[in-house]
Amino acid sequence: MKTCAICGKTFDPAAPLDNPSEQAGLHMARELYDDADQLCPQCLANRGTLGMMYCTEFYG
Repeated sequence: MKTCAICGKTFDPAAPLDNPSEQAGLHMARELYDDADQLCPQCLANRGTLGMMYCTEFYG
């Protein structure tokens, strides 16, 4: 179990990410921010949703 660097929740980094927003957030975490193992699925999903809306260079 780890603690999320953004929201502070405890999460399992080995848990599968089923939501497309979570997967998009994971992609951004790996490619842009190098913090993929530090964020919970909810924060990854939030980042992914915003990325899909505003980062057209990745998802446009």
